[in-house]
Amino acid sequence: MKKFLENRLIGTKLGLGFGSVLILALIVGMAGISGVNTLLSRADKVRLSNDLDDTLTEVRQARERFMTSGTNADKETLINRTETFGAFIDKAKIVYDGADIRETVKKTDADLTEYKKAITVLADARQKWDAIDKNANTIRGKIFDNYSDVISQLNQSNDTDTLIAAQSISRNWYALTFAINDFVSKKENIPLKLITTDFQAVFNDTQNLSVPNELESKKQETLSLLSQYDALGKNNPSVNNELVKSQESIMAIASRMDKNIDSITVLQEQRSKEDGNAISSILTTVTAIAILMGIFFALFIRHMIVTPMKDVMTAVEKIASGDLTQQLHTDRKDELGQLYNNIGTMSTTLNTLISEVVAGVLNLSATSEQLETISKQSQKMMLSQKDETDQVATAINEMSSTVAEVARNAETAAEATTETDKIVNQGNQLVSGVVASIGSLASDLTTTSESMEQLKTRTDNVGNVLAVIKAVAEQTNLLALNAAIEAARAGEAGRGFAVVADEVRGLASRTQSSAKEIEDLIIELQNGAQDSLEKMLTSRDLSTRNAEQAKEVLTLFSNISKQVGYMQDMGLQIATASEEQSQVSEEINRSVENVRLLADDTAEGSAESVRAVSNLRTLSHQLKSLTERFKIS
Repeated sequence: MKKFLENRLIGTKLGLGFGSVLILALIVGMAGISGVNTLLSRADKVRLSNDLDDTLTEVRQARERFMTSGTNADKETLINRTETFGAFIDKAKIVYDGADIRETVKKTDADLTEYKKAITVLADARQKWDAIDKNANTIRGKIFDNYSDVISQLNQSNDTDTLIAAQSISRNWYALTFAINDFVSKKENIPLKLITTDFQAVFNDTQNLSVPNELESKKQETLSLLSQYDALGKNNPSVNNELVKSQESIMAIASRMDKNIDSITVLQEQRSKEDGNAISSILTTVTAIAILMGIFFALFIRHMIVTPMKDVMTAVEKIASGDLTQQLHTDRKDELGQLYNNIGTMSTTLNTLISEVVAGVLNLSATSEQLETISKQSQKMMLSQKDETDQVATAINEMSSTVAEVARNAETAAEATTETDKIVNQGNQLVSGVVASIGSLASDLTTTSESMEQLKTRTDNVGNVLAVIKAVAEQTNLLALNAAIEAARAGEAGRGFAVVADEVRGLASRTQSSAKEIEDLIIELQNGAQDSLEKMLTSRDLSTRNAEQAKEVLTLFSNISKQVGYMQDMGLQIATASEEQSQVSEEINRSVENVRLLADDTAEGSAESVRAVSNLRTLSHQLKSLTERFKIS
């Protein structure tokens, strides 16, 4: 068996070990699930027993309420609670197992059937009892009313003895009915003395009571009611006995059902504990077996894997120390056996390989020394070529800088010429505007001078009109003077005319004075208009000359613009040529720079080759030292 397992793969071994553990875990899980299901089933049974107990309690409470009230609502509640209890009993027949519990459930079901019948009997007895009580209360009330009517009418008569007898009978009737009601309310049998001797005494006293003729009918009615009440009282014991018996029967049945349900509850609780203990024992046993088997498989598989792994580690440690002379082989067929044999093959292969590497390292060392000498000579030649290329690149770079400077200057001159051309164009536009403004000014001055001449002519006309006004004023003054003289001659008759003549003479005097002032103003206006006309004529001549000079300046600006255009074209040609020369210089500079970079790369590559050859020689020595660490055959 051990040999068989040794030749199995590690996965198979681990599968057997873990598979066994998983099987044990599955067994434990199945046992746990079975136990949980058992406990759940038992919990349902315990819950059902509690439901039976609670429902039976509700039935008992509903029965007590019905026995107290006797109403149809409480009767329906009692029936519904009983039906609910019956439904739980039917469920218990299905759920519960075990002969003893099934027998108890069967007994309870039989008791429930009797209980339902007893409820029907109780309801009938209670209905009869309530009917008797209702009729008795009605009759008793009518009897009280009749006694009250008789006493009331007797109070109106002079028959004192009859009145006292009627009042005594009424009191005795009240005491009798009060005692009877006390027993009825307690659901007890009425004592025979009350319904025979005491009742008969009240009946006889009523029958022997002497009343007037008008009250005789009331007396006979009362006697009839007493007879009816007596009949009800005689029926009461049998109905009361029936009610009491039905109550006692129900209570006896309920007591048996209580005991049965209590026994079911106790049995279910006891079996619930037994199930828990059994499940706990099973789980403990299965878990202990699983742990022991797990430990066994763990130790066994560890032995099957760890021991050959130590052999492999020992062989690997010898190879790691440089010992390649050992011969490794095993007959195991698992991965560790294959690994051990492969390590032995690897040791043999490494032995052969290291031997060949030692021979190659010796040849590599000699070759690397020769390559190092050749690489150093090539490096010196590359450095010399690099220096000469750097000098050429520097000269080309300086020439390129000079050409670029010329191109920039030519471009600056072209830009300055362009700017000058813009300024000349702006001046040309300004002069054109000035010429137009001067022409417009000359036209305005001509128009103004003509207006001034017209103004002078009109002021002259005003002077002529003013002369006429002055002549009229002088003539008016003379006429007023003559009128004043004539008024003085006329005496008192001409005093009014003299006043008018004075006013006219004063008006004529003021008119002459105003005409004099207007004349002075007209003279000043004419003088000012003459001066303005002369200045306008002078300004017109001056603006005409300025317009001619501005036209000459405009022609001069046009000539300057043409010359600047020529300069701009020449500057652009120079800039273009300089730019082309600069581009050619840049191309040469880039070519030389590329050559210089190639020379740098070549020199760097040569230096790298020297370093690589030097490193190769160093590595060959190191490799030789490393191969000397191995022990080979």
